[in-house]
Amino acid sequence: MNHNITLCKDINQFLNPLAVLHRLKTGKGIAPPYYLHIYQGCTEIGFGAKAQLKCLNGEKTENHKWVHALRQLCDQAADENSKAFGYIAFDACHSTQGFSPDKNTCFPLVQFFIPEHRIRIKNDALEYNGPDAHLLEDIVRTPISPRDFEIPRFSHCAEFSEDAFMRAVARAKQRFSYDLNKVVLSRYIGFDYDGDLPELFNAYCLNQIYSDAILMDFGQVGAAIASPELLLQSDSGIITANPLAGTRAAGKNASENSLAEKLLLCDRKELAEHVLGLAQVFAELEPFCETDTLAIKKFLNISYQSNLMHLSSELKGCLKKDAHCVDAMLALFPGTMVSGVSKTEAIRCIRDIEPFPRGLYAGAAGWASGRDCRFSLIIRSLCKYGSRLFVQAGAGILAESDPVRENQEVNLKMSAMLAALGCAGS
Repeated sequence: MNHNITLCKDINQFLNPLAVLHRLKTGKGIAPPYYLHIYQGCTEIGFGAKAQLKCLNGEKTENHKWVHALRQLCDQAADENSKAFGYIAFDACHSTQGFSPDKNTCFPLVQFFIPEHRIRIKNDALEYNGPDAHLLEDIVRTPISPRDFEIPRFSHCAEFSEDAFMRAVARAKQRFSYDLNKVVLSRYIGFDYDGDLPELFNAYCLNQIYSDAILMDFGQVGAAIASPELLLQSDSGIITANPLAGTRAAGKNASENSLAEKLLLCDRKELAEHVLGLAQVFAELEPFCETDTLAIKKFLNISYQSNLMHLSSELKGCLKKDAHCVDAMLALFPGTMVSGVSKTEAIRCIRDIEPFPRGLYAGAAGWASGRDCRFSLIIRSLCKYGSRLFVQAGAGILAESDPVRENQEVNLKMSAMLAALGCAGS
């Protein structure tokens, strides 16, 4: 059953996504799993699992079994005019159990659910799909205040240090060969945190430039994500991918940005990093596209985030009629721009050199419904496991990489997240 309400433009607080979610949490007492997803000018909130999938939580299973189960859930969602929302953590590519970077918390590497209740916010309207005829009226009446989104106190508890990261970069450079041209290494900072995710989403994500902003809470694990990178979208048979690689700090004004763009476009290392990854994305997607339809529509554009810029390219093609969008997404997983080239060797290198699990970081989050889907990389994200919060970022390493410069890139990517937490100097 659908229920619709259109609100006046001057009642902005009713259309604030976090205000709507807060009213649901306080007025309706919603519990995990739930999500809030902002993309392409609209917001969706889903909660109440009518069907749910949890995989790779310590059980021994073959990949094709959980992939088949995910396809089935996505097809069920389409039959019910709904979506299956969830995540696939990076370590699903090689493990059967998810762990936080400090190995303190375990969690399923794959989780999806079909929400019983879905709210869509777009064009000054709230649209509801679900069984509660009075839900919209109830949440509009629930008051909120700025204090509802204050971040509680937290304290530093763990990290993979800058020195350790630079040593890892030096080790990776010794591994390069014909089969390994690029590897993405990361580091993390962990905090004890007893707060909720909406506060993080408000402090960080809503102040960023993103492709997708996602708040997802599955209980033991969750994240506030301001992802700049679309892994894959399938919309009415048209698939789109938007790989990003090649990074430079943004300037303080238009003149500085113009100079930085020119320097980025002339940087051999950054160009090579981007083109290597782009070629692999093309090769991974091509088998799922109708013959001669996959093409690079945008090449080496500049994409801005709050304090940095990336080289950005876009691929589009027509999904084969007998192909499933989940299979096309998994062909790209884990994303080349967060793993490396070749992907198999890069993952092996990451496992050898990074002495910690990646957890959610560098995985994918989003939804699928039949042949349609939208998944973004879990980067520029604040990931929560139990009562600990992790800030994590990485950099693409090539043979000519300078460990100090790669560490500076990681610091740049972390800086906006740490600033939102009030610890820019960490």
